[in-house]
Amino acid sequence: MDFYAEKFVIFLLVFIRTVSMFATAPLYGNQAIPAQLKIWAAAFFAFAIYPLIAAGTPSISLDLGSLIVLGIQEAIVGSAIGFSLGIIFHGVVYAGDLFGIVMGFSISSVIDPQNGFDVPVIGQFEYVIAIFIFLILNGHLFLLQALRTSYSAVPVSGLKVSGEAVDTFVRLTGMVFLTAIKVGAPVIVSLFLTDVLLGIMSRMVPQLNVFFIGMPLKASIGLFTIMASLPFFVFVFGKLLDVFERDVVEMIRLM
Repeated sequence: MDFYAEKFVIFLLVFIRTVSMFATAPLYGNQAIPAQLKIWAAAFFAFAIYPLIAAGTPSISLDLGSLIVLGIQEAIVGSAIGFSLGIIFHGVVYAGDLFGIVMGFSISSVIDPQNGFDVPVIGQFEYVIAIFIFLILNGHLFLLQALRTSYSAVPVSGLKVSGEAVDTFVRLTGMVFLTAIKVGAPVIVSLFLTDVLLGIMSRMVPQLNVFFIGMPLKASIGLFTIMASLPFFVFVFGKLLDVFERDVVEMIRLM
């Protein structure tokens, strides 16, 4: 009986890691996806990889205190994998927020289905484009692969958080602003030059109502630059996604 109870507990621990990643990962954690579907998908994937995990898992204690600790450890590992890769999407949304405010679009907001709160419409547009690129580059499959690979580095009951893993996680978190600057550089530069031009015009023609013509001008130039720079956005986001994927794998190995 203890043998079957132990195997069932191992499955539950695998499920906890899987559902934790699904809850925090980009696309999988989207709040537009019903919670029941996420749970069933996590259960299906946990059941699929369970035979591979159970064979290499050492015997574990079945007392309540140990099980609670193991459950928390599995939730930490799964959440760290999903959240770390989701940081790049926070950077993309932040980039949209940056030039959305300058363009005057911050007054119009929509619900972000990933996080469940209001974001400017430009940030949501950038997020949707990033999700399409993420799917095209098989980022959703990378997450599943990373979850499977995590058991080689961090088996059940094998979590030992090292200083290097914490440093890697902190560095990834700090990449939000850098990601926003990189993916939004063309729009940020064009809007900055527009402000400089308007400043020069206001000095040369004091009678000109700069504020009256500035907002529609910046909105038009911003929208045009966003459309024109989409190939640049796709290229930069693809490169950043590749870097984040390598960093996530490195963080898993350091745990």
